[in-house]
Amino acid sequence: MYNQDNVFYKIINNQIPSDPVMESKYFIAINDISPKAPTHVLIIPKNSYIDYYDFITNAKDEEIVDVNKGIAKLIEVMGLVENGYRIVTNSKLFGQQEIMHVHFHLMG
Repeated sequence: MYNQDNVFYKIINNQIPSDPVMESKYFIAINDISPKAPTHVLIIPKNSYIDYYDFITNAKDEEIVDVNKGIAKLIEVMGLVENGYRIVTNSKLFGQQEIMHVHFHLMG
C-alpha cells in the first residue's frame, strides 16, 4: 500500500521545494542531492506507485510512454548520448529501495 509520507510525494505536491531539470504531465526530474556520478538525475513519476512493477502494471500507457520518452530526452539534454549512462531503479527490500515511490536514477 502506498504511503504518502515520503519525500518524493512531498516534492511532487510542492510540500518540499525543488528545482526541476525537466517536468511533464506525468513526471518530474530533479538532480540527486547525493550524486553518485557527475550527472545524477532522479526521474520521479507523479502518480503514486511504489516500485517499477507497480508502475508498469498499473500506469496508463500514455504515462509509461511519457516517462520513458522523458528519460530519453534527459539523456540528450544532459549530454550522455555519446559517452553513455546508467538507468537504475530499486525495488523493495531485496532491491534496496529506500524511498517507497518509484523513481529512476539516470547517471553518467
